[in-house]
Amino acid sequence: MAIFDFFGSAVCHQMAERSFIFGGMPLPVCARCTGIYSGIFFSMLFFFIYGRHKGNKPYSTWGTIIGACSFIPISIDGFFSYMGFWESNQFLRVVTGALAGASLPGFLLLGANFDVVGENTWPIFKSVKEQLLLIGATLLWGILLWLNVGNYLLPSVVVVLGIVCFWANFIYLVIKNLGVNGKLPYWLLAFCGSCIIILSIGVLRN
Repeated sequence: MAIFDFFGSAVCHQMAERSFIFGGMPLPVCARCTGIYSGIFFSMLFFFIYGRHKGNKPYSTWGTIIGACSFIPISIDGFFSYMGFWESNQFLRVVTGALAGASLPGFLLLGANFDVVGENTWPIFKSVKEQLLLIGATLLWGILLWLNVGNYLLPSVVVVLGIVCFWANFIYLVIKNLGVNGKLPYWLLAFCGSCIIILSIGVLRN
């Protein structure tokens, strides 16, 4: 659908041969971006449902290691396939994207909410188990898409919402660290700003 493709154009090359096809239509973004933005959406959904979007407590040692290591596969696959050492495939793209996407929002939220002078007691994840379950759920979602389970609409909606969440996270990080009035509706401003950025990029690219 045109509206989904418009949103996808703000973040992805949209090469059909690198995208999942459902009902004869490629998803709004490539397989790797599908994993990334699905992971971002599922993470943000989890954080808002359980109130972790206010989290400011640094990760545990194992939580930090797990989160950091989630970016290694996408870096390796992306770099070496780009350099021509091997040709990546849809499975590797969506799985590495899902790992990175599921882990990114937590670090961005921590960067936005951490108070350098106050107490930081509100966790992003209450346990490593929570973190692993979220990553695992996103990986399962990516694998189901790779197996061509489902239809065009649901993953397209998830991806578009993930794109909105991606930009909103960065805007939230910036305005919180600028020390803007604490009474302002940060997330409302962030999501509005996200839509403006996506629309602007989409118009320029189209």
